Amino acid sequence: MDGSDRPHDRTAFATRSLAVLAIVSIGLYAAIAWLSWQFDYHAAGVDRPILTVLGLFAAAFALYLIAIRIAAAGSGNLKLVVVAAIGFRIVMLFSLPIQEVDIYRYLWDGAVSVAGVSPYQYSPQQVQDAAFSTTDDPELQRLIAVLDREPPLAEILARVHFPELPTIYPPTSQVVFAASEITTPAGASLLARLFIMKAWLIGFDIATLLVVIGLLRACGRSADLCVIYAWCPLLMKEVAGSGHLDAIAVFFTALAIYLAVRLLKRDVATVKPSDLGLAGVAITLALAIGAKLYPVVLAPLMVLVVARRFGWRHLLMPGAVLALGTLLLLWPMMPRDAEVAEPVLAPVAENSDGLLPESIEVISIASPSLPATDPSLGVTTFLKRWEMNDFLFLILIENLKPTSELPTDRVAWFSIVPNAVRESVRETAQQSMGIEAAEAPFFVARAITAAAFLLVAIGLAWRASSAADGALFCEAVFLTLAWFWLLCPTQNPWYWSWALPFLPFARGRAWLATSGLVLVYYLRFWLDYHHADTTVLGTRYAGVAFYDFVITWLEFAPWMAFLAIDAWRRPKRPASPSLNVG
Repeated sequence: MDGSDRPHDRTAFATRSLAVLAIVSIGLYAAIAWLSWQFDYHAAGVDRPILTVLGLFAAAFALYLIAIRIAAAGSGNLKLVVVAAIGFRIVMLFSLPIQEVDIYRYLWDGAVSVAGVSPYQYSPQQVQDAAFSTTDDPELQRLIAVLDREPPLAEILARVHFPELPTIYPPTSQVVFAASEITTPAGASLLARLFIMKAWLIGFDIATLLVVIGLLRACGRSADLCVIYAWCPLLMKEVAGSGHLDAIAVFFTALAIYLAVRLLKRDVATVKPSDLGLAGVAITLALAIGAKLYPVVLAPLMVLVVARRFGWRHLLMPGAVLALGTLLLLWPMMPRDAEVAEPVLAPVAENSDGLLPESIEVISIASPSLPATDPSLGVTTFLKRWEMNDFLFLILIENLKPTSELPTDRVAWFSIVPNAVRESVRETAQQSMGIEAAEAPFFVARAITAAAFLLVAIGLAWRASSAADGALFCEAVFLTLAWFWLLCPTQNPWYWSWALPFLPFARGRAWLATSGLVLVYYLRFWLDYHHADTTVLGTRYAGVAFYDFVITWLEFAPWMAFLAIDAWRRPKRPASPSLNVG
């Protein structure tokens, strides 16, 4: 054989290998989609095949890692990667959400907006109560008429999670929810509405894939590395399967970073303080924040990169555009001074369905005759109380809660700080912050992790701003979002999708594992369904407590150790950061 034929043979082998991986993966996703129908909203928890589905996702993740290794070799199979990625999503489009109910809130919010009512004005519970009572409120009457006209919406309303709280989702996302409602035919069934909403979100997901391809090319990287995003099983589960709205914010964030990279590549002398490119980045980032609040954490990075690359004067116009755009977008959900109906909140005593975070229970809300709910109540409750699937935050808060007030089976094995110190910290927090004793540990842990993240974000921003390198900038974006997620009290698996478009620019193989490990989260439901009242593996913990205090260590600790070792062994600042998959 002529030596010149070997590269062609290797490319052909890579193409065949990727094609086989794609076909097998589609088979796995088809099996998952078929099994998803056993996760019907009314299905009993013990009958749901959680372990089987997790096993199939584990197999898909193994194939995904092999595909990344092949693509990293530069096989030139971009079309195959993209077509297969779209195929995976189409298969999962026709699945039911697995252990997730957030999409019902999106469907309800969209219907409310199209009816001409703000989704921040009334909680779903207020609408339900009004439907079974008498109200003179014209907007509540309008929503009741919608329920009478479209019976599937009544079932959707009944499925909304935390119905006592108004929506927490910002206006950019609300526009998409409304668009889904507008494109839904009159009289459509609940399933049709669900699939149409998922189709919209999958559209944003595919659009993000196209942006990732453009970003890789703009940074001089192989476009084939888009497979890291395109074939990620986490996206099949959380976007195509469960229909999480994060796809909207992820798209606008990725687009803002792409526009910023294009700007960084330009000659400094050609970029004026009033350059439209700066305005484009600001507008797109504002839309991202208006879809979900998390992109605001990229502000220190964007500020330092623009200031050190082009000069501080170049911050004035985009800063004003970003601030004004964000304010206008978030205005509908800002706190109001007027008297509003507020729910009574208390710690959860029992998590009966396995779907609720343990940190909050809504007990009651004022009657629908009161004006309305504070538009900011949903998001402020989330920020002040939610805790789920966390690790670093968990270690911290479990060493701040006074153990004398906890039952033995709720005391973490890694809780080592003396109780006297905890009491002192709580008392100081109460006095200085003016908060309730029960809230003090959460607020203190929040303050510590926020301070830690701020230091990390500033450090990453300073390093990235020292060179006009698009790949280094994208790596800093990835690390900023990754560490924000790691330090959050709520580490839902779909939140990791925030960082996924920038994963091709990360250094170190450990980061690749995260997309698979986060799906361990769904063991929490299995443990709750099967061991709610029985201890597990000889420990003192039952159900979700075993997950929180044992499984999370298996989910995060080995991975973090590998990440630390990998970071220590790798060169500190390569010329062009790249993810090592070898």
